[in-house]
Amino acid sequence: MILYDRAAAPRGVGVAYSQHETVEMRPSVFECAECRHLVRALRTAWRDDARALRTRLEQAADSRGRDARQFAVRWVFSVATMPDEDMKTLLDTHYPKVADANRKREAHETASGHSLGGWWMLSQYFPDED
Repeated sequence: MILYDRAAAPRGVGVAYSQHETVEMRPSVFECAECRHLVRALRTAWRDDARALRTRLEQAADSRGRDARQFAVRWVFSVATMPDEDMKTLLDTHYPKVADANRKREAHETASGHSLGGWWMLSQYFPDED
């Protein structure tokens, strides 16, 4: 639940209200079971894919006798220099669960009109299970 103090709102906005009235504002994502499911799926996908990528980077660094952190930083900088489409393609292959969850998120947003643009912040409000 998000609570806003109406006293902090600019005058002339909305309906008349008392100076310290508190109003509850609930985005549709809190009431939509599919949105909650997608937020959990995105959070889980990021954890799983990041863990798998970290393991692959550590193995690649070890096989070359390099420091894993420096190896990862160089990889990130090399990806950052790629053209946008190439970068998206590469990241989708390294984060396949995230790519799939994002496709489902985009389809739900289109169908429902809901927005999960700030899903990483919303994920803090939902437990892992219903």
